[in-house]
Amino acid sequence: MIEEEKIIKAKERNRKIFPIYKMFSWDLLFYYTISFLFLSQVKELSVSDIFLGDAFYAIFKIIFQPLAPIVINSLGKRKSTILGNILVASSILLMILLEGSVKNLIIANLFMAIGFIIKNICEACILKENIEDDKNKNHNFSKIDSKGSVYYYIFDAISSAATGFLFVINPYIPMYLCFIFCIIATLISFKFEHYEVKKEKQEREPLLEVLAKKISLSKKEYAFILKSRRLHSLILFMCLFNAILYIRSTIASSIFVDIGIPNKYFGVIGAVLALASTIATSKQNFFHKKLRNKVLTFFSLGYSVAYITIGIMAILKINYVLTVTIVLLMMILQKAIKGPYNTLIKRYLNSFSNNSISVRIYSTANLMEDIGAMISSFSVSLLLKQTTTPYASLIIGIVSLILFIVVLDYMKTRIGLKPEEYRKQDIQFNAKEKEEVNVIQIAVGLDERGKTNVRIY
Repeated sequence: MIEEEKIIKAKERNRKIFPIYKMFSWDLLFYYTISFLFLSQVKELSVSDIFLGDAFYAIFKIIFQPLAPIVINSLGKRKSTILGNILVASSILLMILLEGSVKNLIIANLFMAIGFIIKNICEACILKENIEDDKNKNHNFSKIDSKGSVYYYIFDAISSAATGFLFVINPYIPMYLCFIFCIIATLISFKFEHYEVKKEKQEREPLLEVLAKKISLSKKEYAFILKSRRLHSLILFMCLFNAILYIRSTIASSIFVDIGIPNKYFGVIGAVLALASTIATSKQNFFHKKLRNKVLTFFSLGYSVAYITIGIMAILKINYVLTVTIVLLMMILQKAIKGPYNTLIKRYLNSFSNNSISVRIYSTANLMEDIGAMISSFSVSLLLKQTTTPYASLIIGIVSLILFIVVLDYMKTRIGLKPEEYRKQDIQFNAKEKEEVNVIQIAVGLDERGKTNVRIY
């Protein structure tokens, strides 16, 4: 009984810490607003070189993604989160200290990639494991997660407003501030309390048998992910959507330079965009309730149309004020979509998992997202050798719009069905080990009132 009370208190503490932790750790503060300017003007890299470096970041994530569960299962989620934060902080320090070259950018991206791989898997799993199991678990998850996202976006808006002006004073100031906040995130990650559910002592098995069972279980987990049409269609959507999310920041900065926005205003614009994400993220439950099974359709098609509009306006440049206004409005739309998407997509993934398979599902989803990011980065890098950023934005928008229409049509018969319409392999994962059989029922989905059949197409 005492042990149970300790676990309950540890979970409560971790839930309280999580939003504060996410405020500092979710992504890089003081960085994205001026990263393009820092790499292009201070480190003297071309736009194509920057996208090439971004592509290697995605490649490293793809290479090391399958190894992440091994590291996490060996160290535990808390220690792995600490390690991930240390690696991310190290990557920023390398960007500051190393000379400007594609090789050095790739080295820095190696550290950043491994750090974010580990962090992204652990953070979602830590929050999920610290929420009590009941019919509102998914709702409570998205509520706490979105709270942390809102805190981050508010902080990001404040920091972005100052970043452009700090860059003009000294381009290294925002980078050092980014590094400092990475250190703060690392220190907060130490505050997560570790707890362990005691199990009855069992007779030790030979190491080879244990390894064989772990390999067998991993095969079953991956087989479930591949066979579940619900799960692999959602992951396919995530791959495509992350492909256009990943390149947005660099495309936006390059567009700003192309249409003639002064460097000192980059931060102010970044603050406005962060504010849009803050407001939209705080309303993630509104999007979920209002759009229901059309939420991903609205997000994906809206994002693609924004790319097309940005490209057209930057190409035509009919009027400076009109061009800047419409481009900014489209970028605000993109940021307003990105905020709630990041929270809701994890909520939808949780409908497919529990603590036993969540690491594998998140790892697979992240891997597919990184494949999308790699393809888009390489494609844009090659594209920019032949044309300008405005035309690249137009092409990206048209191609992604066509692909989303195809993918969304594919998802119609696989996601958002009635419970009885799913195949057994779509909603149930079986893991049989030695004398005990663990049957993990993958929830079809519960809304805030506990009703089934949450449609997420």
